[in-house]
Amino acid sequence: MKFTIRGALARSATRRLGLAALAGVIACVAGLVWRHDRLGGLTLLDGRGWYTPQEAAALFDALDALDANARLVYAATGLTIDMAFPLAYGLLFAIVLFRLFRAPLFVLPLALAGADALENLTVAALALGHAGPPSPLAWLAGGFTLVKTVLICATLPAIGAGAIRWLWGRIRR
Repeated sequence: MKFTIRGALARSATRRLGLAALAGVIACVAGLVWRHDRLGGLTLLDGRGWYTPQEAAALFDALDALDANARLVYAATGLTIDMAFPLAYGLLFAIVLFRLFRAPLFVLPLALAGADALENLTVAALALGHAGPPSPLAWLAGGFTLVKTVLICATLPAIGAGAIRWLWGRIRR
């Protein structure tokens, strides 16, 4: 028996799993709000569309100026809360797009979640390894952030269009 993403979604794209994913999204957002407040409201790398190694190093220096553990908090939450977040929203958005379109648009949020996870890993490595000068690894992290941003700009309109299409169909009945 061959595994396919479409087949897995067909078997598991239920309301129950969608609600569980939504609960995960809400819990992760609460954790990310806590992190934002804990880190002094700084605009973190994963909240930007793009950044250079110099900008990444400046952020890490600002975190160090905030307190001695701020970079560690950023890295730790990047490897925990911020890794669970793409799993939750990726699954939720894939289920929504699968149910709205039954077309391969469900791949968009899965790719988005993958780019976000890779971004989180590289940003955590940057935060843990920051020693002052900019790191070339920030180019890779910035690339993952840019891909994530582009995929957000594709996924959210697809969900919006699907929702409008669904509502229009309900109204016409």
